[in-house]
Amino acid sequence: MARKSRKQNTAQQASPAPACKVYRTALYARLSAEEYKRSAGTTIENQLCLLREYVKDKPYLQVEGEYLDDGVSGTRFDRPDFMRMVGDMRGGKIDCIIVKDLSRLGRNYLEAGDYLEKIFPFFGVRFIAVTDGYDSASPDVTEDGLIVPLKNLINDIYAKDLSRKISSAFYIRQKQGKFVGASAPYGYVKSPEDHSRLVVDEDVRDIVWHIFHWRADGESLTAIIRRLNDNGIPCPSRYKYLKGWVKKDRSQSGLWTVSTLSEVIRNPVYAGDMEQGINKTALYKGMGTRKMPAEERLYVKDTHEPIVEREIFDKVNEKGKRDAEKFHSGYGKFDALSKEPNLLKGILICGDCGKRMSLWRDRSGAKLNPPRVYYKYICQTYQHLKEKGCVRKRLDKKDVERAVEETLRMHIKLFLDSRQILERLNREQKSDGGFRKEIREAENRKKRAESMSASLYNDYADGLLNESDYLYAKEKYLKQTDEEAQKILELQETERRHRTGSRKEGRLEALVQEYRDFENLTEEVIHAFISEIFAYSDGRLEIRFRFEDEFKELLDVAEERGGGICRKEA
Repeated sequence: MARKSRKQNTAQQASPAPACKVYRTALYARLSAEEYKRSAGTTIENQLCLLREYVKDKPYLQVEGEYLDDGVSGTRFDRPDFMRMVGDMRGGKIDCIIVKDLSRLGRNYLEAGDYLEKIFPFFGVRFIAVTDGYDSASPDVTEDGLIVPLKNLINDIYAKDLSRKISSAFYIRQKQGKFVGASAPYGYVKSPEDHSRLVVDEDVRDIVWHIFHWRADGESLTAIIRRLNDNGIPCPSRYKYLKGWVKKDRSQSGLWTVSTLSEVIRNPVYAGDMEQGINKTALYKGMGTRKMPAEERLYVKDTHEPIVEREIFDKVNEKGKRDAEKFHSGYGKFDALSKEPNLLKGILICGDCGKRMSLWRDRSGAKLNPPRVYYKYICQTYQHLKEKGCVRKRLDKKDVERAVEETLRMHIKLFLDSRQILERLNREQKSDGGFRKEIREAENRKKRAESMSASLYNDYADGLLNESDYLYAKEKYLKQTDEEAQKILELQETERRHRTGSRKEGRLEALVQEYRDFENLTEEVIHAFISEIFAYSDGRLEIRFRFEDEFKELLDVAEERGGGICRKEA
C-alpha cells in the first residue's frame, strides 16, 4: 500500500485542537500583479474559496474576518490589509491566521521568519498554511519547523529571481523606445493596438501646445498657472480622474501648481522622445526605489508623434536652465543679514486650505546698508495660485510667536494651579481610604447575592421552593448581583479620578515640570507641548496641544471635586 504524504493529509485535516479552545480566525489572501499575469485563472477569490472550504467543517475555527491584498507584492510587509490584520491581532480580535501557503504570508524570508517564530507565538496566534501542510498547533511542529525556513528562503529567492527577469524585460523594451509605464503622461494615451506605444490625446493637445508657447514667449510659470486655472482647465491628475482612467483623485483642488507645470515642461515626451528609468527599483539587488541621475536613464529619440516643435521645447528648457542658474547665483548674497529660525516649522497650518505655512524673509530699503529685514508667515497656496487656491495671509512672525508664547505659559500655569488646588483638597478631605472601604462592602454584598443565587436550585430540588418562588428569587439575586457589580465599577472609577488629584506622573506632568520656567520660546518648547497651530483668514489662531486628554482629565477632576473653585482660582 502506497504511503500517504503528511503534507496532503494535513491540508485536508487540521491538527486536533482542544475541545474547549475556539479560535477567532482570520483568512488572509494575497496575489501580486505579476502572479495574476503569469498564471491564468489565478485569482484572489480562488484562494478565499480554498480557505473557506478548509474551515467549513471545523467549528473550532470561527472566522472573524477576511483580509485581502490584491495586486500587492509579497516582498512588502506594509500591505494595507495585512497591516489591518496585524492590528486586529495586537488588539486581541483574532488568535488564528490561515493562508493558502507560506508565500501568501510573504516572500521576504527574514521578515516571514520573524512573524512565524517570534511575533505570532508572542501574541499566542496559531498559524496555518493549508497547502504547505503547516500548522503551528500541530504536535509535529518541530519537524515542520525544519522545512519552513527553507520554504521561506525559496520564496525569497523566487521573488528576487522574478524581479531580475522583470527588470531585464523592462530594460530591453525601454531601450527599444517602448513605453512601459502604468499610465501615459498628460497629453498622451496608450495605443489600443499596442500599449507600449503612445498616441496623442486630442482632447488636451492644444493645452500642452499652448503651455510651451506661452513659456517660450516669456510668460512666467506662475502666470501660466493662473491662466490655466482661471480657464477651469483641470490639472493632469484631476483630468485622469475625470476621464475614469484612475480610481483615486490625487489632487484635492484640481488646480495646476508650479511643480505640476514644471514636470510637464521638462518632460521630453512632448518633443517626441522617450526618457525612462527615472526611478528604479531592483529587489534582486536589494535596492529600493531611488531616482537615477540623468546619465543613467534611457533616452530614445523620435519614438512617437510630438506635440510641440523640438525648437520650442529646447528653447523653453534652456530658459529654465538660465533661470535656475540665476536663482542659484543669488545663494549667499544676503548671508550677512540676520536670519531668524522658523520656530513653528511643520506645525503652523493654513486653516483655510490645510497646507503648511512657510516663513518668508523679505527686505525693504534697498539703498540702506544693511537693508531692513522682516519675517512673515505666508500661505504658499495663495502665493502660487492667488484667490483660486486660498485666502491671502501674511502673519507677522513676532506677533504669532508672542501669541503662542502667551498661550503656552497660560496653559502651563493652569495645569500647575489645578494641581495645587487638588493637592490642597486632598489634604483637607483626607478621604483616601473611604473609596476602598465602600468597594470592599459592595464586593461582599455581590458575593452574598451570588452565593444565595447558587443555593436556590438546591432548595427548589428539595421541594422547599416551588417553581414560581424559585424564578422570582433567582431574578432578584441576579439583579442585585448586576447592581453591585455596576456600583463597584463606578466606585473604582471615582477612586481613580480622586487619585488623579494627587498623582504626579504622566507625560504632561513630566513636561510641565521640565519647562515650567522656560525663559525664551524655542522650537524644543513649542514642539514638546503643541501638535498643530491653525491660522485663519479672520486672524484667529487655533492651537492644539499634545496630551489634551491628560490635561482635560485634571481640569474635570478639579472641577468635580472643587465645586467650581478650581477654574475660578486658576
